[in-house]
Amino acid sequence: MQVSSNTKPTITIERTNANTINIVATHVKEISNITYSFNEEEPISVPGNGGNNLRIEQVQLPVGNSSINVTAKDVNGISASYASSFEVEQKPTIKLEPVETKIQATIESKININTVSYYWDDNQENAQTFTINDVKNVMQIDVLEGSHTLTVVAVDIEGNKETKTQKTIGDNKPSLTVTTDGEKFIIDATDDEGLTKIEFKLNSNDTITEDISGQECHKEIDLVTGVNKLVVKVQNSNGISETKKVKYSKE
Repeated sequence: MQVSSNTKPTITIERTNANTINIVATHVKEISNITYSFNEEEPISVPGNGGNNLRIEQVQLPVGNSSINVTAKDVNGISASYASSFEVEQKPTIKLEPVETKIQATIESKININTVSYYWDDNQENAQTFTINDVKNVMQIDVLEGSHTLTVVAVDIEGNKETKTQKTIGDNKPSLTVTTDGEKFIIDATDDEGLTKIEFKLNSNDTITEDISGQECHKEIDLVTGVNKLVVKVQNSNGISETKKVKYSKE
C-alpha cells in the first residue's frame, strides 16, 4: 500500500495519575522526535528510537493550571501538533531538619496524606512506607552512620506526589563523663569528629560557654561547700551534642 507523504503522526496524551502523563506518538513512518513544553517554559525534545511508535512516560505535571504543547515529527519532516490543559492540586510539602542524631520529617497537605515513604541511597525496594490519613505528619528517622542520601516521598489521597532528598552524615553523640574527687568536678569529653563547644552551669551561676577544638576536652571545676549541681553540654563539629547533669554535696 502506498502511504501519502502528507500523512501526519498521531499524538495521544495518557493521564497516568493526578500529576503525571505519558506522551505517545504513532505513525506509519519512522518518528524523528517529540517536542513538548508546559506554559512558557523551554521546550524539551526527545529523539525517536528508530520506530514508528515513541513514548515519553511519567512526565511530571506542574502544580496548578497548566497547558502543554506537543509536536511530533517524522523522518520526512512532516509534523503534527497537539495542545491540552491540566489542573493539578497542590502537592504535599516536606520539610527535613536535623534533630540530634535523627532527621525530622514534617509533611503537610491541604487534603489528607495517603502514604509517606522513605529510603536510603538507591535502596528504594526496601523503602519504609506508612499510611497516614491526616493532613499533617511528623516523624523522626534514625540517621545511618557515614555519608548517605535520604529520600522521603509523600502521596496524598488524590495521588499528588512530592519527593525530597537530603544528604546526611551520621554521627554518634560525643562521649561525656563527669566525676568528682571530693574537691572538684572533673569533666572529660571526646569525639572522633572533633569538639567545638562546651557549656557548663554550676548551681545558680551564669552559664559559661567556651569554644574548643580537637577530639578531647578536659576541664576541672572547683566544688563549693554544700550542694553542687552541675549541668555540662558539649557539641561536636556536626552540631550533635551530649548533656550531663550531676549533683554532689561537699561537707
